[in-house]
Amino acid sequence: MLGDILREARKNKKLTLAELAAQTGVTTGYLSNLEKNRQEPSLAVLRDLSDKLGIPAPMLFMEDSTEDVIVLRKNERPKIKFMNLAGQCEVLTPMAWRSSEPPEMEVIRLEIPPRERISTEDLSTNTDECIYVMEGQLEYRHGNDSVRIEQGGSIFIPRKTGHHLVNPGEAPAVILWVVRSVIGG
Repeated sequence: MLGDILREARKNKKLTLAELAAQTGVTTGYLSNLEKNRQEPSLAVLRDLSDKLGIPAPMLFMEDSTEDVIVLRKNERPKIKFMNLAGQCEVLTPMAWRSSEPPEMEVIRLEIPPRERISTEDLSTNTDECIYVMEGQLEYRHGNDSVRIEQGGSIFIPRKTGHHLVNPGEAPAVILWVVRSVIGG
Protein backbone atom coordinates (compact mmCIF):
# COMPACT_ATOMS: atom_id res chain seq x y z
CA MET A 1 0.00 0.00 0.00
CA LEU A 2 1.01 3.60 -0.51
CA GLY A 3 1.68 4.22 3.17
CA ASP A 4 4.11 1.30 3.35
CA ILE A 5 6.00 2.59 0.31
CA LEU A 6 6.25 6.09 1.77
CA ARG A 7 7.38 4.82 5.18
CA GLU A 8 10.06 2.52 3.69
CA ALA A 9 11.36 5.25 1.40
CA ARG A 10 11.48 7.79 4.26
CA LYS A 11 13.34 5.35 6.50
CA ASN A 12 15.77 4.46 3.70
CA LYS A 13 16.53 8.19 3.37
CA LYS A 14 17.01 8.24 7.18
CA LEU A 15 14.43 11.00 7.61
CA THR A 16 12.16 11.44 10.59
CA LEU A 17 8.50 12.34 10.09
CA ALA A 18 9.32 15.84 11.40
CA GLU A 19 12.19 16.31 8.92
CA LEU A 20 10.09 15.18 5.96
CA ALA A 21 7.16 17.32 7.12
CA ALA A 22 9.43 20.37 7.23
CA GLN A 23 10.71 19.64 3.70
CA THR A 24 7.23 19.18 2.25
CA GLY A 25 5.32 21.83 4.20
CA VAL A 26 2.79 19.44 5.76
CA THR A 27 2.30 18.36 9.37
CA THR A 28 3.84 15.27 10.97
CA GLY A 29 0.31 14.10 11.81
CA TYR A 30 -0.67 14.27 8.14
CA LEU A 31 2.42 12.27 7.11
CA SER A 32 1.77 9.76 9.88
CA ASN A 33 -1.80 9.29 8.61
CA LEU A 34 -0.48 8.79 5.06
CA GLU A 35 2.01 6.17 6.24
CA LYS A 36 -0.74 4.37 8.19
CA ASN A 37 -3.03 4.48 5.13
CA ARG A 38 -5.61 6.49 7.08
CA GLN A 39 -5.62 9.37 4.60
CA GLU A 40 -5.13 9.89 0.86
CA PRO A 41 -2.63 12.57 -0.22
CA SER A 42 -3.45 15.37 -2.61
CA LEU A 43 -1.73 15.24 -6.00
CA ALA A 44 0.50 18.19 -5.05
CA VAL A 45 1.66 16.44 -1.85
CA LEU A 46 2.17 13.19 -3.73
CA ARG A 47 4.40 14.96 -6.29
CA ASP A 48 6.40 16.61 -3.51
CA LEU A 49 6.83 13.33 -1.62
CA SER A 50 7.87 11.60 -4.84
CA ASP A 51 10.52 14.27 -5.38
CA LYS A 52 11.80 14.45 -1.79
CA LEU A 53 11.93 10.66 -1.35
CA GLY A 54 13.35 9.93 -4.81
CA ILE A 55 10.44 7.69 -5.80
CA PRO A 56 9.27 7.82 -9.43
CA ALA A 57 5.60 8.78 -9.24
CA PRO A 58 4.34 5.72 -11.20
CA MET A 59 5.87 3.47 -8.53
CA LEU A 60 3.57 5.02 -5.91
CA PHE A 61 0.56 3.53 -7.69
CA MET A 62 1.86 -0.02 -8.10
CA GLU A 63 -0.01 -2.85 -6.43
CA ASP A 64 1.69 -4.62 -3.54
CA SER A 65 2.88 -8.13 -4.25
CA THR A 66 2.97 -10.85 -1.65
CA GLU A 67 5.16 -12.97 -3.91
CA ASP A 68 8.94 -13.14 -3.76
CA VAL A 69 9.06 -12.63 -7.52
CA ILE A 70 8.06 -9.16 -8.66
CA VAL A 71 6.86 -8.65 -12.21
CA LEU A 72 7.27 -5.18 -13.64
CA ARG A 73 5.04 -4.86 -16.72
CA LYS A 74 6.11 -2.74 -19.69
CA ASN A 75 3.48 -0.07 -19.03
CA GLU A 76 4.47 0.07 -15.32
CA ARG A 77 8.18 0.73 -15.83
CA PRO A 78 9.20 4.06 -14.38
CA LYS A 79 10.82 6.44 -16.83
CA ILE A 80 13.60 8.52 -15.37
CA LYS A 81 15.74 11.37 -16.64
CA PHE A 82 19.25 11.71 -15.33
CA MET A 83 20.51 15.26 -15.52
CA ASN A 84 23.75 14.36 -17.32
CA LEU A 85 22.39 11.62 -19.64
CA ALA A 86 20.88 12.19 -23.06
CA GLY A 87 17.95 10.01 -23.99
CA GLN A 88 15.16 8.33 -22.07
CA CYS A 89 15.80 5.75 -19.36
CA GLU A 90 13.44 3.05 -18.16
CA VAL A 91 14.08 1.09 -14.97
CA LEU A 92 13.67 -2.63 -15.67
CA THR A 93 14.36 -3.91 -12.13
CA PRO A 94 12.07 -3.38 -9.15
CA MET A 95 13.00 -0.34 -7.11
CA ALA A 96 15.31 -1.23 -4.22
CA TRP A 97 13.22 0.61 -1.62
CA ARG A 98 10.26 -1.72 -2.35
CA SER A 99 11.98 -4.64 -0.63
CA SER A 100 13.64 -5.30 2.70
CA GLU A 101 16.32 -7.14 0.71
CA PRO A 102 17.09 -4.89 -2.27
CA PRO A 103 18.30 -6.43 -5.51
CA GLU A 104 22.05 -6.60 -6.02
CA MET A 105 21.81 -5.22 -9.53
CA GLU A 106 19.94 -2.59 -11.46
CA VAL A 107 19.02 -2.83 -15.13
CA ILE A 108 18.25 0.29 -17.10
CA ARG A 109 17.06 0.48 -20.71
CA LEU A 110 18.44 3.61 -22.34
CA GLU A 111 17.71 4.99 -25.79
CA ILE A 112 20.51 7.19 -27.09
CA PRO A 113 19.76 9.63 -29.92
CA PRO A 114 21.93 9.49 -33.08
CA ARG A 115 25.39 11.08 -32.75
CA GLU A 116 24.86 11.78 -29.03
CA ARG A 117 27.02 11.06 -26.00
CA ILE A 118 25.40 9.38 -23.05
CA SER A 119 26.87 11.93 -20.69
CA THR A 120 28.19 15.46 -20.86
CA GLU A 121 31.04 14.41 -18.57
CA ASP A 122 33.19 11.33 -17.95
CA LEU A 123 31.23 8.45 -16.48
CA SER A 124 32.78 6.61 -13.57
CA THR A 125 30.76 4.43 -11.22
CA ASN A 126 31.70 2.75 -7.95
CA THR A 127 30.50 -0.55 -9.40
CA ASP A 128 31.26 -2.76 -12.36
CA GLU A 129 29.07 -2.15 -15.41
CA CYS A 130 27.90 -4.35 -18.25
CA ILE A 131 26.26 -2.87 -21.33
CA TYR A 132 24.42 -4.87 -23.99
CA VAL A 133 23.62 -3.16 -27.30
CA MET A 134 20.07 -4.14 -28.27
CA GLU A 135 19.75 -1.86 -31.31
CA GLY A 136 22.17 0.33 -33.23
CA GLN A 137 25.75 0.72 -32.10
CA LEU A 138 27.75 2.18 -29.24
CA GLU A 139 31.27 3.49 -29.01
CA TYR A 140 33.21 3.15 -25.76
CA ARG A 141 35.93 5.79 -25.31
CA HIS A 142 38.58 5.63 -22.61
CA GLY A 143 41.44 8.09 -22.90
CA ASN A 144 42.73 7.88 -26.50
CA ASP A 145 41.28 4.40 -27.06
CA SER A 146 37.87 3.60 -28.49
CA VAL A 147 35.96 0.41 -29.22
CA ARG A 148 32.78 0.13 -31.29
CA ILE A 149 30.14 -2.34 -30.10
CA GLU A 150 27.59 -3.35 -32.73
CA GLN A 151 24.03 -4.58 -32.16
CA GLY A 152 24.09 -7.81 -30.15
CA GLY A 153 27.50 -7.05 -28.64
CA SER A 154 28.30 -6.24 -25.05
CA ILE A 155 31.06 -4.67 -22.99
CA PHE A 156 32.20 -5.07 -19.39
CA ILE A 157 33.55 -1.90 -17.74
CA PRO A 158 35.40 -2.22 -14.41
CA ARG A 159 34.45 0.09 -11.55
CA LYS A 160 35.96 3.57 -11.38
CA THR A 161 36.97 3.57 -15.05
CA GLY A 162 36.35 7.04 -16.44
CA HIS A 163 34.86 6.75 -19.90
CA HIS A 164 32.50 8.18 -22.51
CA LEU A 165 29.78 6.29 -24.33
CA VAL A 166 28.66 7.61 -27.72
CA ASN A 167 26.11 6.58 -30.31
CA PRO A 168 28.17 7.08 -33.50
CA GLY A 169 25.33 6.00 -35.80
CA GLU A 170 22.57 7.73 -37.72
CA ALA A 171 19.83 5.79 -35.89
CA PRO A 172 18.96 5.67 -32.18
CA ALA A 173 20.86 3.11 -30.13
CA VAL A 174 19.09 1.11 -27.42
CA ILE A 175 21.17 -0.43 -24.63
CA LEU A 176 20.64 -2.43 -21.48
CA TRP A 177 22.88 -1.04 -18.74
CA VAL A 178 23.48 -3.37 -15.81
CA VAL A 179 25.19 -2.10 -12.65
CA ARG A 180 25.50 -3.37 -9.12
CA SER A 181 22.84 -1.64 -7.05
CA VAL A 182 24.13 1.35 -5.09
CA ILE A 183 21.42 0.77 -2.47
CA GLY A 184 21.91 -2.97 -2.43
CA GLY A 185 25.61 -2.81 -1.75
